[in-house]
Amino acid sequence: MAKELIFMTGATGVLGQDLIKELLETTKADIAILARGKNRKTHDERVRKLLTGIGLDSHLNARLRVIEGDVTNHKFGIKKDDLQFLEQECKVFYHIAALTALNGTEKECQQINVGGTEHALELAWDLRKKGKLERFIYFSTAFVAGSIWNHCSKEDELPAKPGFANYYESSKYKAETKVREAMAKGLPTTIIRPSIVVGHSETGVVSDFNVIYPFFKLFAHGALSKLPTHLENTFNIVPIDFVIRATAAIVKDPRSINKAYHLVAPNPPSIGTLLRLAREEYPNMPPVEVMHPKDFQKSKMNAQEQMVFAIMEPYLGYLNGHLTFDTTNTCEILKGTGIPMPKTDYDFLKTIVHYAVKAGYLVL
Repeated sequence: MAKELIFMTGATGVLGQDLIKELLETTKADIAILARGKNRKTHDERVRKLLTGIGLDSHLNARLRVIEGDVTNHKFGIKKDDLQFLEQECKVFYHIAALTALNGTEKECQQINVGGTEHALELAWDLRKKGKLERFIYFSTAFVAGSIWNHCSKEDELPAKPGFANYYESSKYKAETKVREAMAKGLPTTIIRPSIVVGHSETGVVSDFNVIYPFFKLFAHGALSKLPTHLENTFNIVPIDFVIRATAAIVKDPRSINKAYHLVAPNPPSIGTLLRLAREEYPNMPPVEVMHPKDFQKSKMNAQEQMVFAIMEPYLGYLNGHLTFDTTNTCEILKGTGIPMPKTDYDFLKTIVHYAVKAGYLVL
């Protein structure tokens, strides 16, 4: 009996790396990874270095196969022989690749997040019609509804008039719209919507410090001293191990076809909790003044602070919005799996910040 083949984009990213490890450990499937050359390294060299770093290089040419391609190209620019291989073998297709930088430009987000998803869907339809594809798994974001308004985002729908804080959110909305159109036309699809993914719940370990970590760094290193928000405002973060384990469990369950799942924290931490952690654990950290957003005036900052604040602006929706998340689908499908919804309390914040300090990313 032939092994199941999983095809994955975004395998070199934070989520992709951990998901590969999970799938190798918990399934018997082979995995084909899309990769491109970068920084004078070939696609093969990049993946080999990545796998060596996480102790999985022994699986190369055994259970892991690298396919050269780029999500910004038609059918990812995959060579004919590799396309034929996928048509013959691929049963599950994970599209994870995305530009997750909250300060990404409109052009970048359109090209990678929207265009990349269009190309993924084009390939998925090809694999469905000519091959064996049984499931397309799309990684969206919990903030696809837009983070800067008071709204409860439902898992199985998109709002008609979202409130976006940045081009990342708007591009993921457009991309998920296209995925839902394909789903309605018969492409068997599962949509995963994590909130802001951070380090491991027990160790804080994460392979790259992105998305929310640069925001932490601006204040930890004294680049900004004023924060326009409220102490009681929350920010939704989830540990990467929860996202990976929950995704694997969801995909195994046939009930998850043509549904979406919010992988979010039911009780997210507040700005006040984060600042209390800073005071108690890192008393030498520069003080942060929390100001009512209506009282905050960027024009009163000096030129350097205004430049730094421009870097932070795309994050403000996550601090001042009131977006909440329906988790009906997620709670139902995780029943009996032994995977609880994540706790993101003071101790969890301490864990992820301690790791960022230990790794040298934050100097406190």
